Amino acid sequence: MDIVSFSIKKPVTILVGIILVVLFGVISLQTLPYQLSPTVVEPVITVTTTWRGATPYEMEREIIEEQEKTLKGIPGLTEMESEAFNGQGSISLTFKLGTNVDDALLRVSNKLNEVPSYPEGVDKPIINATGAATSPVIWTILKSNETNPRHIETYRTFFENEVRQHLERVEGVADLFIGSGVDEEMHIIVQPQQLAAYGLTINDVIHAVRGENVNVSAGNMGVGRRDFRIRTTGEFNSEADIADVILVSTGEKRVTIGDVAHIQRGYSKRASTVIHNGKGGIAVGIKPEPGTNILEMTERVKEVVQWLNILIGGMLAGIVLLVFLRSIRSTLVVATSIPISIIGTFIFMNAMGRNLNVISLAGIAFAVGMLVDNAIVVIENIDRHRKMEKSAFEAAYGGTREVWGAIIA
Repeated sequence: MDIVSFSIKKPVTILVGIILVVLFGVISLQTLPYQLSPTVVEPVITVTTTWRGATPYEMEREIIEEQEKTLKGIPGLTEMESEAFNGQGSISLTFKLGTNVDDALLRVSNKLNEVPSYPEGVDKPIINATGAATSPVIWTILKSNETNPRHIETYRTFFENEVRQHLERVEGVADLFIGSGVDEEMHIIVQPQQLAAYGLTINDVIHAVRGENVNVSAGNMGVGRRDFRIRTTGEFNSEADIADVILVSTGEKRVTIGDVAHIQRGYSKRASTVIHNGKGGIAVGIKPEPGTNILEMTERVKEVVQWLNILIGGMLAGIVLLVFLRSIRSTLVVATSIPISIIGTFIFMNAMGRNLNVISLAGIAFAVGMLVDNAIVVIENIDRHRKMEKSAFEAAYGGTREVWGAIIA
């Protein structure tokens, strides 16, 4: 077949073929991920084990070496690298190109179950299958302003409990790197003189705390047609719970932790520090999954961060109002006006063909602060009219009518 002759004699056919090629090429371009470099990824799985108070030598001898003995026989494993620190150890497993990450993850999990035993106090190993040893592509520095006396590093527990889950659920995000920050914890400050007076040791206190700070399941109990699940809750929730733990109980005396120690809330020791423009902060690095469109993932992360600013800002505004207004009713009025106004904004945005993006979410976040200011002005004016011995209706009407022009302006 003469391709040249066919092309000349069948121009319509050739034109249709060209259009199809261009059409499907544009469709493919829209689905291709945008990244800085080509994706050549060796699957990497990390096993992290925490043993509080252990030295690097103890981590290596008691934990890492035992794990390496069972993991070294996994099929497709090309490299195994381990690190030991104070209280923590990790093993990085690199597999051949083309290895399915999910299959490798399952093999690693099964192999870890073959480890005979761990010393007392060792946490369950955490397996992280990011797919590759990628570096963060988005960096965020969390800082506190001048009006907040609390150091930003003390907000790490708040970030882990309230913020991290939202960022990790963003499509394309594999893991987060958290730099700096200290965790909230309970401190038991033992008084040696009191301890010696009762003939006790530090180990007695440690064993008592470990033995009491657990929830125990007691099985099921059938009563007629119903089965009741029985469990005893013993985890500590306050300083008083720890202070009431009994160390020694005889017929003549009963010694509790509160008798020999002082319990207070505190923070863990600072292991690292992040300084940005001369001020301390918490660094958050976001790692992408292999093959993720970096540009799209960045926009999704920005949207989530802006949305979290709106939610957290609204909640903090309600708390501040409750402190200064000292009125639950007034605080509820303002707190209710915030979500109603935001939801009403969506109606107009939809009617005008707009969408939620970084700019619109930032505008809503700024508007929340303005809304709180306006609501306080109205409530304070209504309260002034109430003090003039007007009825609730007259005070609400007159107080609002006097300031509505300024509010609209």
